[in-house]
Amino acid sequence: MRERSVECRGALVPLPPGHRDWLTLEFGGADQARAADGAEVLVHYADAVDPEWIHCPPGRSRARVPLTRPENPTAIRLPDRPGTWVQIEEAAA
Repeated sequence: MRERSVECRGALVPLPPGHRDWLTLEFGGADQARAADGAEVLVHYADAVDPEWIHCPPGRSRARVPLTRPENPTAIRLPDRPGTWVQIEEAAA
């Protein structure tokens, strides 16, 4: 999983263009998802930055971050959780 993953160390990760209502995050296991649960992420748009929070269902390694604006996000700032790896899923075509 790590070849396309990013460690959660507060990095600003650019997002590819594409319409989406949710940003799906895939963690390196349920224990890593649990470590990120409740963490704030910053969703960047062309003209704004919105705070959102990661909510991981118990025992799951995936989480969804809601995207509340009609325009496409340009990037996401990950939380600072060293040792936690996440893969950001592509937008649906």
